Amino acid sequence: MKKYFFSVMHRFGVVLCLALAGGATLSSCSKDETYVDYSATDDALIKTYLTTNNITTAQKQASGLYFIPTVTNANATKVTIGQNVSFLFTGTLLNGTVFGTSGQDVTKAASFVLGKSNTISGLQEGISLMHLGDKATLLIPSGLAFGPTGSGSASSGTTVPPNTVVRFEVEVVDLNYAATDDALIKKYLAANNITGAQKTASGLYYLPVVANATGTQAVANKRVSVLYTGKLLDGSTFDASSQRGNTPFTFTLGKGEVIPGWDEGIALMRKGEKATLFIPSALGYGPVSPGTAIPANSVLRFDVEVTDVQ
Repeated sequence: MKKYFFSVMHRFGVVLCLALAGGATLSSCSKDETYVDYSATDDALIKTYLTTNNITTAQKQASGLYFIPTVTNANATKVTIGQNVSFLFTGTLLNGTVFGTSGQDVTKAASFVLGKSNTISGLQEGISLMHLGDKATLLIPSGLAFGPTGSGSASSGTTVPPNTVVRFEVEVVDLNYAATDDALIKKYLAANNITGAQKTASGLYYLPVVANATGTQAVANKRVSVLYTGKLLDGSTFDASSQRGNTPFTFTLGKGEVIPGWDEGIALMRKGEKATLFIPSALGYGPVSPGTAIPANSVLRFDVEVTDVQ
């Protein structure tokens, strides 16, 4: 058995550079030796923008960032350091010129690990003030944005000039890919006319294929043997018993010897039963790719058959 089924790899330390339309990025820029402090100039520009647009709800942070809440869900989960945050955004200059935007649904959202990425510090700080489902406008001084180098290229037509205040409309739509993966699974089920899949509290989808009410139940601490085929949602097979002489894979259930989606899904089965498991990335391999065949943060499909329970 390949390393694919060894214990789950947790989500940490992943750095995502987020591409914007036209080639600009959300990555931070380092200061050069000729750095000039534009904080007072930027603050004056932001205050003028607020006055001109009759905005009275802006909250100035100690860093110089201005945070303008639009929709607040105080009872929702708060964004915290170490979480992978998915968000929809539109980035503009103060004159309204758009320099970047995300897709407008959760499966196309931009994302980064809060506190562990090179995303511009103003965006990180602003999003750290939000909850799941919140919307806000961030007015980011240049020193917390793209600094003296700016971003983009003249040919793209979407540049952020050096030392420029930027404005982001942001909406936090997911934490740790839970909603993203669920949307992808639902879309896959609908596209393939699959009915009868049962969603568990963890986000796993369990689809019974062959039942065996008299078979021995797979329970924690039992040695379980399983034939399997593992696929991505694009249909590509990354591992299968058929590639290994059709020899069942045997492990001790509930001991963390396999990914959490397997421990949970196989525990729903009896000897002789077949099922399909749709496993969200948090119950699979998370942000760390276990090999070239499985990209980071992938939803997995497993067709499984329990051949023995001891």
